[in-house]
Parts: sequence; structure tokens; C-alpha cells
Amino acid sequence: MLFRSKNTDLTPEKVLEKLRTVQDPDLHRDIVSLGFVKNLKIEGDHVRFDVELTTPACPVKEQLKAQCEAAVKSLPEVKQVEVTMTAHVRSSAQQANRIALPSVRNVIAVASGKGGVGKSTVTINLCMALAAEGARVGLLDADIYGPSIPLMMGTLDAKPESREKRVIPIEKFGVKMMSMGYLIPPGEPVVWRGPMVHGALTQFLSQVEWGNLIIS
Repeated sequence: MLFRSKNTDLTPEKVLEKLRTVQDPDLHRDIVSLGFVKNLKIEGDHVRFDVELTTPACPVKEQLKAQCEAAVKSLPEVKQVEVTMTAHVRSSAQQANRIALPSVRNVIAVASGKGGVGKSTVTINLCMALAAEGARVGLLDADIYGPSIPLMMGTLDAKPESREKRVIPIEKFGVKMMSMGYLIPPGEPVVWRGPMVHGALTQFLSQVEWGNLIIS
């Protein structure tokens, strides 16, 4: 959406032309061509617009913001620039349908064919980093036999509650979590096999109240 200024010398086209000089360093294209510039408004010598990135965890977010401000301020008609950085995470409809989680936009799997290589450590750091950047994060611990997420997150004594036949996940540091470690006594082995393990993971996916993990 574009709003034209009363100042006939300053037009949206001029502003967009300047913003074409700002490139996404990963995609190697300018932010106008990528469709990142939204809600451009011009009021006199004041220019406002949003830059909508594909992830809230973009490492060059502040750099892009500074470049946008500098580019638009180079127009002699502009005295003030206001840039709002936002994010819209693109989703895969096929992925969402496959796992029956309509309120979850994206799924990241952390896996390995070998134990003790740091899967849980990587998972926790990834979740914490995304949450710190403003993402809504859920952590499903699929390690049925040796769940370590509760211990590593300092929630070993937490117990999930049920509400209207739905399990409420444990939440800490902005991360919603579900793990077999919350459901069995500490040190008690799980001797389940094939179908029972599959059933537990299916329940974690479909019967846990993960809430809205979509960023819009």
C-alpha cells in the first residue's frame, strides 16, 4: 500500500528507487524486488515504511534498517525516515497438513544416527535463539528412551496439566516444551517398542496444546 505525499516533489517511486540500492546479503537481490517494503507512507518530508523479512532471527536486521534509513535520507526532500522491521515466516502447506498442526508454521528437525553427539544441546540453543528474536517456539522432545530436555532446561520437576482433554506444555524462557521426561519418574526406564513409541509421538503432536506458533 502506497500513500502519496502532498509534496509533489517527493513520490513513492522516488523512495522505492532509493530502496532498490539496499540488497539482502543472503538472497543477493534488492529489498523492493523481493517484496520486503510494505506500507510506504509519505507525509510532507516524513517517510514511513515497514521492511518485512522472512524470519525474525535475521542476523543483518539492524544493518538493513540502517541502510534503508540512509538510502531514503539521501533524498533532499526527506527530513525524517521511520523504518519498522517486521517478519513474516513463509510456511509449507503440505508440511502443515502432513503433521496435522495447523497452528504451527514451520518445523525444524534435529536428528542424528548416533547418541551423545549434542542433539539436545543444539535443539535448546536453537529454540532459545529463535525465542530471543521474537519467534513463538515449541520444543517436542522425541527422545523417548533418554529424554534430557527437562534436565537441561531446569524443569525436571515440572508436570504438565490437562485442560479439556488437551495437555498443556511446560513453558520456560518463552519456549513451550513436551517431553517423556515430564511424564515418567526420574530414572525409570521406558521399555516401549515400535507402535507404543509411535503412539506417544503422535499424542505429543496432536494432543498437546501447542497454541499459535505462527508469526504473522
